[in-house]
Amino acid sequence: MRRRKMSARHQVYVARVGYFLSGFAVACWAPLIPIIKSELQLSTEAISLLVLSFGIGSVSGMTLSGILLQHAGFKFTYALSTTTTAISICLLALMPSYVVVLCALVVFGASLGCLEVAINVFGAYIEKKYHLMLLSVLFAYYSLGEVVGALMMLFLLTIALSPAISILSMIAVIYIACVYYIPVIIDIKSQDKRENRTFVRPVQPVISLAIIVGFTYMVGGAILDWSGLYVTTEADVPLNFASFGYCIVSACMLLCRIYSRPILRILGPYHFTFYGALLMVVGMIIMVVFPNIYVITLGFFAIGCGMSNISPLATSAAGAQNKMPLIPAISFVSICGYIGLLLGPACLGFIASTFSLKGVFIFLAVLTSVSALLLFTTRRDLMAIGPHHSTDNKQVTEAN
Repeated sequence: MRRRKMSARHQVYVARVGYFLSGFAVACWAPLIPIIKSELQLSTEAISLLVLSFGIGSVSGMTLSGILLQHAGFKFTYALSTTTTAISICLLALMPSYVVVLCALVVFGASLGCLEVAINVFGAYIEKKYHLMLLSVLFAYYSLGEVVGALMMLFLLTIALSPAISILSMIAVIYIACVYYIPVIIDIKSQDKRENRTFVRPVQPVISLAIIVGFTYMVGGAILDWSGLYVTTEADVPLNFASFGYCIVSACMLLCRIYSRPILRILGPYHFTFYGALLMVVGMIIMVVFPNIYVITLGFFAIGCGMSNISPLATSAAGAQNKMPLIPAISFVSICGYIGLLLGPACLGFIASTFSLKGVFIFLAVLTSVSALLLFTTRRDLMAIGPHHSTDNKQVTEAN
């Protein structure tokens, strides 16, 4: 049998499939929550424990991913995390008992967290190795996976297929794609013992970049959790249209990530992210000052377009810097992002109950202003990934 070559193009395919599977798996899990609640006749407290176990598993998996990447390499980590993600989501769909679902959800969260960190590290690695700018487009595959997964789950459940059959039929195709590319993966495993330490103390500019990603994820979580309540309360939007804000932001993020290359060529990574943060601030301020449906819609467009490429480009900069090894740097940035996503709803809930829903978006505007300031302080690191990286697919040439 002829051995497949480890080309740059193959590595990009690996990254695309990995990002797509991550978003796809999350989209498959979300519709299962009400079904599990109904099938197992669970209380709200029991469902809350399930959601908490998913979060705990995710953070644990992200921490574990850094250790596995340093000591076992990317190929093993990728194979393990994709396999356990596929198996655990299928077990969740079977819903045998509450205890089994709880355990499967911890494993699912851990494997998905592990996969997300691993694929971020891999994306940053192939960017650095082949002098490409890929993470913005790769993050679009995550968003695309969420959209496709949600639509397919909606379709399959609508035609009265069981959750188990729906999940199995979709995950099987994606998992086979993952397995197909495992033999041609470039293994990332540092031979430098200093880089293979279990803990590496974070340094600048990685700390600032991690804070930027954490704040950006917090805004994304707020749009998911609070935008519906805000538009129905402040703009008298009917309940059946409450999710329109999240849909607008998600669509803008997907499109801006897919078509980010022309803008990157014109503005460069620093100005793209800095102006994006300012656009987010403007969007949130006008939503608070002019709470009518038309201005709020414009605000959601501004937030989605502005937020779309901040996390990918900040992650690229964290991978390109030389003051901290690649694996612990990307792991730290990813964990901070997820912590922002997890802790955001609780912090914002306190603000909403103490002040008002407008206070939530004012607070987020302040955090985004801090992100803009941090982007300014890390501008050299962001500009460094521009001139030396290509955004053209023609640069994806054969290697090794």
